[in-house]
Amino acid sequence: MPPIEVTAIPAGQTVPEGLPPEVADRLRILLSAPGQLILVARRGAVIVGLLAGLRRRTTAMLRIVWFWAGSADTNGDGEETGRALIAALERISLEADILTWRIAGATGEDDLPPALRRLTGIAAAEPGSVYSERRLRNAEQPPKPVAPLHPQSTGFTCGPASLAMAFAGLEPAIVPDRQLEIALWREATTVIGLTGPGGCDPYGLALAVAARGYALRLFMSASEPVLLDRGNTEAKRELMTFVQADFKSRVLASGIDVEHRAFESWELRDAIAEGAIAVVLIDQMETHGRTAPHWVVVHAVHDDLFLLNDPWIETDALETVADVLDLPIRTPVLERMARYGEPSYRAALLIGRSGSQASSPVQAVRN
Repeated sequence: MPPIEVTAIPAGQTVPEGLPPEVADRLRILLSAPGQLILVARRGAVIVGLLAGLRRRTTAMLRIVWFWAGSADTNGDGEETGRALIAALERISLEADILTWRIAGATGEDDLPPALRRLTGIAAAEPGSVYSERRLRNAEQPPKPVAPLHPQSTGFTCGPASLAMAFAGLEPAIVPDRQLEIALWREATTVIGLTGPGGCDPYGLALAVAARGYALRLFMSASEPVLLDRGNTEAKRELMTFVQADFKSRVLASGIDVEHRAFESWELRDAIAEGAIAVVLIDQMETHGRTAPHWVVVHAVHDDLFLLNDPWIETDALETVADVLDLPIRTPVLERMARYGEPSYRAALLIGRSGSQASSPVQAVRN
């Protein structure tokens, strides 16, 4: 009997022939998702198994989503096929700098049977947990997550949702819910969207943070009004400029610590290591292949690896909450992500607990 050989389905390839209709339908959906990795196990010309994973191109994590073993698997339970697929996935992961495999807590046995779960080396998720995962290499402990997830409830409240997560990370008694998200948006919104309500600029968000008594340091490298590309008429852009000027003057008059320059990644790392949480402006070109300003939460760090919560779940790309929580991001990748505009600028809020040493965590000295 020939051995099992495993290959990846190249991007753009159609569903292989010879699969049961329900398996072919599921595979067709997965092949349409950005960041998919589909492995095919064959014995000779016969497909004996499939393994599917999803990965954002900015993260060092891959979520295992589906396993199928055909009747040609000699053990009948898919374990032989599973071993071949997992061995291939491990080789590919190491080559692609994937540090972590993850299984969503909501994943059922129809998608990943117990035999395959055991082969991944990933323990079952604790009750109520979003995911369980396995670190593939490096003996040191990964960063410990700090901030919970609160997905944004609208297409324009990424900034307020990120603030809500940061507040809950600093004060676990806080529940980041829609009421808090929308209250923050009403205080901080600057942008008039292309088709309706819009998002928040750094100064509006800073005022909302300071009003709640948190320690704050604001990095803003642009001196001119920002996010004006989100307005599609001159009247909208003029109103946005007016609102942002008011927010900026109020920030400067309030005594908030403002750095009129781009932050350095070491400044984020040192501040977060000292207990701060960062809300950072990024360009979604890096995460989703489209240019758009977007706020995310960076809440833990170890060496050159940050943990990031993204309030946006790209459901069309088959993402779930397990794809946006505690994402491991390499420092060079965060450097690329954390720029927006033309010419590009950087903005970030470093938020700390009020009245503690973390009240000025962003003053940390580089080691």
